[in-house]
Amino acid sequence: ARADWALKQTHVGGACINETLVHVAQEELPFGGVGQSGMGHYHGKWGFDTMSKLTPVFRQSRLNGLGLFMPPYRPIVRRLLGLMKRF
Repeated sequence: ARADWALKQTHVGGACINETLVHVAQEELPFGGVGQSGMGHYHGKWGFDTMSKLTPVFRQSRLNGLGLFMPPYRPIVRRLLGLMKRF
């Protein structure tokens, strides 16, 4: 009953009842603190997510339509721009 009360009153990354260090050995449970006591969880997928940083990468294909509007202009683009200026 006191353990349940203590768990409800605190914000922790993980807890052990009637034990001290066995939590770290449980690979099925995420291990780590909160706030200044830890930066996340360190086991399994939780550890991978904690230690990983997503790096978005955009790669422009060779068929880049935006390139038509950037100098140096090719002859066909110059003709198209000339036509557009008329309207």
